[in-house]
Amino acid sequence: MKKMIFPASNGIVLQFDDKKVFSATDCDGKKKLLSFKEPNKVIFWHFPFIRGIQYFFCGIFALLQTFLLSFDICSAQKIKNKDLNRYYIKQLIFICGIALCGMIASAIILGLLPGKLGFLIVGISGQTILRNFVILMFKLFFFYLFIVMLRIFPMVNELLKFNKAGQDVLNSKKYNKDKNIKKTQKNSRLFSFLSKNIDLEPNFLNFFIFVFVLDFIVITLWGADYGFWFNLLLNFAILILCAGVAYEMLLFISTFKGLEFLQYLTAFLVFSKPTTTHIETVNVALTELNLLNTQKDREFMTDDKKKSFSVVYNEVKNRLQNAGINEKSDADWIIATVLDKNRAEIKLLSFITDKQYQDIIKATERRAKGESIDNIFGFTEFYGLRFDVNKKVLTPRMETEILVETVLKVAKPNEKTKILDLGTGSGAIAVALAKNCDASITALDISKSALAIAESNAKKNGVEIEFLHSNLFDNLKRKRKFDIIVSNPPYIPTQEIEKLDRNVRDFDPHIALDGGENGLDFYRKIVEQSVFRLNDGGYIFFEVGKGQAKSVKQFLKDAQFEEIKIVKDYSKIERVVYGKRK
Repeated sequence: MKKMIFPASNGIVLQFDDKKVFSATDCDGKKKLLSFKEPNKVIFWHFPFIRGIQYFFCGIFALLQTFLLSFDICSAQKIKNKDLNRYYIKQLIFICGIALCGMIASAIILGLLPGKLGFLIVGISGQTILRNFVILMFKLFFFYLFIVMLRIFPMVNELLKFNKAGQDVLNSKKYNKDKNIKKTQKNSRLFSFLSKNIDLEPNFLNFFIFVFVLDFIVITLWGADYGFWFNLLLNFAILILCAGVAYEMLLFISTFKGLEFLQYLTAFLVFSKPTTTHIETVNVALTELNLLNTQKDREFMTDDKKKSFSVVYNEVKNRLQNAGINEKSDADWIIATVLDKNRAEIKLLSFITDKQYQDIIKATERRAKGESIDNIFGFTEFYGLRFDVNKKVLTPRMETEILVETVLKVAKPNEKTKILDLGTGSGAIAVALAKNCDASITALDISKSALAIAESNAKKNGVEIEFLHSNLFDNLKRKRKFDIIVSNPPYIPTQEIEKLDRNVRDFDPHIALDGGENGLDFYRKIVEQSVFRLNDGGYIFFEVGKGQAKSVKQFLKDAQFEEIKIVKDYSKIERVVYGKRK
């Protein structure tokens, strides 16, 4: 069995096997989600023709059920429990009444009128085949006109938008995984999805219309007349037969590009361009359906008053995407951090509390304004350790771990190596080195606020480090020397700071970013002074910006350093430069 779509005027049902998910927007504009288990009524999926007949009748039942759920989301919540059964009965009578009126109207418009016009144009004595063909053309014209005119009703138009959104999202999820919602809306070919997704049943509304068009063609061209009751039974039998044939036809023509146009004969009647809201609603349903299919013990959402995880998860993703933040993992990190769980655990949740929801949305709004996740929650992970961070210090980056790894390869494990961390910031480099080698470490920074955070991080990670307030080497005793000097100094050219990402430009301290006109000011100063601060055979290590490695290497050469090497980071960018003092 493949995925099926059943739209309503305010939401959509997605079904796969025995699992159904209904995602909708209630009268207050809030997204609601219900999920439940229902035995699959189509049991002969592998039997040609029979499966189409089952899909036709079971689909009608599922569509009626979707309408009832739609009414329930928006209206039943205001009705007392003792009146619910009466309410459902009234809604069912209402729907059946509309269907009956539609059948009577169609019998008059599509039965009597085309026949009268056919006899009027061709004449009683004219050729029967020609007359039947003219009648067929009028039937199809009035039928198409009737369907198109239904769009004047907002309820119908919304239903068609959800129908299109469902097809777009399910197709894009499988074949365009890297495209965001806005790109999904800009699908260049309105019906291109109809022939692509092999895991999706033929769209039910399109199939439903296709069945009736095929039925009109067969009955009208045949032109059989055996009396009212016999004709009625014959027409019903032909309708059933057409349901089986139409299903196989749609499957067949969808596999041949030259026959795709046949789908468009009815497809344009049942699709309308969706908005972002329609697509977001479908994404909620698909997220929950995928989770139900991958988690055997996942709880079904039978109470729409609870905050569904899938609703919240998609809301966070959409808010971030609308703010231009397309990092896929951000939504996971925000929710996981608020709930104090790892990224895998959050997908096991069926719902969250209102308090948790409020905290998640607050964090999402801050991230949407450009603030980094590390600053929002006040901590980050670096080299397997946890560090507190805030706007007073530069958040350590993953590429800086390359600098730590390179230093550890040179530091002698069995000797008390003296290491100086110049411009320590959050203390990430100094603490990571202290945790992984037997060394005496001193850390300097010009910012007293940064030093306070660095000291706190050292204590929390259980290491002893000497912290000193100093502008480079200024406050060190003249005779103090070290075996290793390591530094990740400011290296962004002044004019480039305004071009940085918002989360760096607006929320990281500029003193930790600005490296002067060409970004090399601090490297030049540190190299010039380091020759007086390194023991013989001592090493100096730098993290450098993109394109700066050769310049820093030249500074070291000019200062008579030897064995100068450059190390690339995970993205193959020259990231670390180091050398040995003669």
